[in-house]
Amino acid sequence: MLAVRRSRYGGPETLEIADIDEEPLEAVRVRLRVAASSLNPFEWHHMRGLPWLMRPTSGWRHPRNPGLGVDVAGIVTEVADDVADLRVGDPVFGVARNSLAESATARAEYLVRIPDGVELEAAAAVPLAGLTALQALRNQGLITAGSRVLILGAAGGVGHYAVQIARALGAGRVVASCSGRNASWVQGLGADRVLDYTRGEVDAIDERFDVILDIAGGARIAYLRSLLAPGGSLVLVGGPGDGLLLGPATRIFRGLITSRFRRERVVMVNATWSGEDLATLATMLGEGSLRSIIHREVGLTEVPAAIAELEGGHVPGKIVVRP
Repeated sequence: MLAVRRSRYGGPETLEIADIDEEPLEAVRVRLRVAASSLNPFEWHHMRGLPWLMRPTSGWRHPRNPGLGVDVAGIVTEVADDVADLRVGDPVFGVARNSLAESATARAEYLVRIPDGVELEAAAAVPLAGLTALQALRNQGLITAGSRVLILGAAGGVGHYAVQIARALGAGRVVASCSGRNASWVQGLGADRVLDYTRGEVDAIDERFDVILDIAGGARIAYLRSLLAPGGSLVLVGGPGDGLLLGPATRIFRGLITSRFRRERVVMVNATWSGEDLATLATMLGEGSLRSIIHREVGLTEVPAAIAELEGGHVPGKIVVRP
């Protein structure tokens, strides 16, 4: 099968398309014929091995895992003997190992069936970004019915799902920031008000919020804290980093340290794989309350250029890979 592989850390030039054997199917795992995957910052961080904070698990000098990719949608072609809930032929999506390939394996607990009427490509775009948005708003932001929510970086992978998920979870008001060229479709996803950060509108917000989800990382934490209502939560997802050691976590850790002396909550989110949460996202997809905005579709040979584009920032929605 064809797969994206690498043997060293570095830029897109380190990636190659190789013809490799399928890996053996282990217990509690499922094999898929990959219909589509999608790209996240996760891929370029692992491609470069940065920040250094990740090296103890990913490999110090060279990547332990030569493959890339976690998001997946496809058709089940083989199941381990101890898997009972999935069958050959099932269309599923979720989290896999090395999904930038023609075939991949995944733990059965991290796959869910794709609802009728949902395209494989749309489902493939969801897993990591959707889990991040859901867990950030619900688990860390403590969103409740009627919450006033501000989402900074609303046109990106996590952001465009966050706008919709906030609505699905009962937010009373959703304010979103993005560039002016993306404002119309972001508003169409459910934002009540859209701020154009390129015109400085994020720097002069005249509202208070119960939940602020900062994906863009461009605003000062002290300023964002000033926009919180009493008892509100500022959830830091990522954004630009100023160090090779910690990357975006540098800014996040500073915010967490200073928050110990404030009334407002400043928390960070690091998405965890959850079959239950994937099922929640699947329900939203099936009901039509969640949809994927796909920037473009590429093949495996175009993955290096697509990751470079994603690393450069300002990609609206998701880039989907079809092997």
